Amino acid sequence: MVNAIKGLYITCDIPMAQFIINMNASLPQSHKFIIHVLDNAHIFVHSDVAGMIKSAIATFREQNTYEKPS
Repeated sequence: MVNAIKGLYITCDIPMAQFIINMNASLPQSHKFIIHVLDNAHIFVHSDVAGMIKSAIATFREQNTYEKPS
């Protein structure tokens, strides 16, 4: 019998994948969202966490953006 899980396939660069994996590791066991890490740049996650991942990445990028001093 085949078991199917509905999820979201994420393709990204290696540093961003490590950011997502680290974010998942910091959560309690009941809130972990990664179903399977396929390789260094591809992750399969639960589909209901797409918004949370996008907002965490947006916050991370805002904190790490260089702004030229005036």
